This record gives sequence, structure tokens and C-alpha cells, in this order.
Amino acid sequence: MITFLAVTENHRALLQSWLVQPHWREWWGEPEEELAMIYAVDQGEHFPFVAYVNDEPVAYVQCWWPAQHPDVPWMKEMAMTERGIDISIGDAAHLGKGLGTLIVKAFAQKLFAEGATRLVIDPDKNNARAIAAYVKAGFTPFAEVDGDLLMELLAEDMIWMEKL
Repeated sequence: MITFLAVTENHRALLQSWLVQPHWREWWGEPEEELAMIYAVDQGEHFPFVAYVNDEPVAYVQCWWPAQHPDVPWMKEMAMTERGIDISIGDAAHLGKGLGTLIVKAFAQKLFAEGATRLVIDPDKNNARAIAAYVKAGFTPFAEVDGDLLMELLAEDMIWMEKL
């Protein structure tokens, strides 16, 4: 069972322990800067969560609004019903077990149920592990910008996939 708990101060030590791990350091910035951004929810730019699998914290996941970034060319035409998402598996012991795909699917279902019409994710084009997980979750590439592969999942695609 996958659940999502909004990040609270109680998650700080857990997130700090994840941010310093090599698989995070490869794709994320300086741990203290990233932690500060995670907790900058008062700016209304993103909503951070810890994903739990069977009551165990397994991943960090967040949603954000591309429409709030009209200065970024690929985001400027997006509607407020479209969400960007980001995910990182917490501890390296959970890598390679298919949890990323399961968590992304569950998070997508949550966001679509809340009214999102399209989800986008922008992994580094060299992050093969992440891209493979997103493809398994139903995302398809639609562009490449500045070294990132832009991928999307539409609400109607998710409904179709659930019927399989």
C-alpha cells in the first residue's frame, strides 16, 4: 500500500539522510540548499511529500505548477490544471525494485483525482533509471530541452492503463 504524507518538520532528519546519498548527489544540488527548497512551501510553488510503502518511508515526491514559470519556454503555455512532478527514491537499498514506477503511478492517480489533466516530468536525459521507471508508469517523451527529457502523462492515458 502506498501513501503520501505531506513533508513536516518531523521528516527533516530523514530527508537530510537521503540528500547526502550518492544516487541523490548525482542529480540534486547541495543537500542543505535542496533541503531549504523542500521546506520553502510558503512560497506556494510546490507541495512536498514522503511516499510510504507499507508504512515505510521510501521516497520523496513533489508536485509543482509549470504555469507559474511563464519565463521558461516549454512551460509558458501550460494550464493551471497541469502539474510537474519530481521523485527520488530515498535510501539506495530501495533502488532497482520497481518502487519508483509504483510510486509514480500512485502519485499520478492522486493528482488526477484532485483535478490535474496532465503531468509532466523532466529527468536529465542521462538518467536512464528514472526514464525507464517513468515509461513503465505510462509517461511518454514529448521534447528535449537543455539536457532534460520532457515527458508527459495525460489523465485519459491513466484511465486507459488502469483498464488493462
